[in-house]
Formats: sequence, structure tokens, C-alpha cells
Amino acid sequence: MRQSITSLKEEKTNKEQDGIWPQVKFVQCPIRTSLGVLGKKWTMLILRDIGFLKIVRFNRILDSIPGLTPRVLSMRLRELEDEGYIECVGGKREPLIVVWRLTEKGRDTLPILIHITAFGSKWHADVVFEDKKPRSLNEIFPQPEVSRIMMGIR
Repeated sequence: MRQSITSLKEEKTNKEQDGIWPQVKFVQCPIRTSLGVLGKKWTMLILRDIGFLKIVRFNRILDSIPGLTPRVLSMRLRELEDEGYIECVGGKREPLIVVWRLTEKGRDTLPILIHITAFGSKWHADVVFEDKKPRSLNEIFPQPEVSRIMMGIR
């Protein structure tokens, strides 16, 4: 049985109506825009180190991410700073000591990183965990500060 072109168009329109469509018009897709910086290789791991692990020195970040080169780390830190995710803070003892910290915009990435961790722990448990068993978010992060991060409480 062949469908008419009109009925195919109506079917497509009905399927589109079932989707989750934004209620405002975007000039540019916010996912695509956010991935402009966040989607670059190593960026989320750098944010993880600064935000969760509190690794805030250049060489310590470099040591904590195997495969990351000093040149690329320098580029990513500059991009993250230029985009307002992190800020450079001079140390108190020597002017040459530099540490990085998240800005408000950077802290807003933490729930995203938590959700990515939860996703990977559930769907890639065979690679992530030695026993290959999936874990829930509460098993991975039982700390109360994680709940505060997820609720946007500072």
C-alpha cells in the first residue's frame, strides 16, 4: 500500500510534534556552542582535575592526565581562561607559582561532569571497573557536596 506525499508530510509533522522542542528560537544550537570549548580533547579532564580533584598546578595537571602534552595543556588552559571557565591565581609565596580555579561558569560544568561519570559508570562498567559491575551515582559519589553541586547550591 502506497502512502500519498500529503500523508507522509502529515506523518512527519506529527512525529516532530512528539519531540522535545524548545519554546524559544535559537540563533545557534546551545549544545553545539557549548561543545566549542568543552568538546575539545582533554578539556573535560582538565576541568575534572581542577574542579573535583583540586589539582590546580600546571605540572600536577600534566602528571594526572597520561598522554596530555605541555603544549596542549597550555593551549587548553588559555582557551578555558579566555572563555571564562577558569581563572589564573598567583601564589602568595612566589610570583612564579600559578594556580588555576574554576569560575562560576566553570563550576556550572561540574553537574555535567558528574552526569558523564554516571553514564560511563553505568554503560561502560566493563572498562571502568575491575569487577565490570555498573555503579549508581550514589555509589560513586556518596559525599553530600555532590548533591549540593547537582542542585546548584554553592
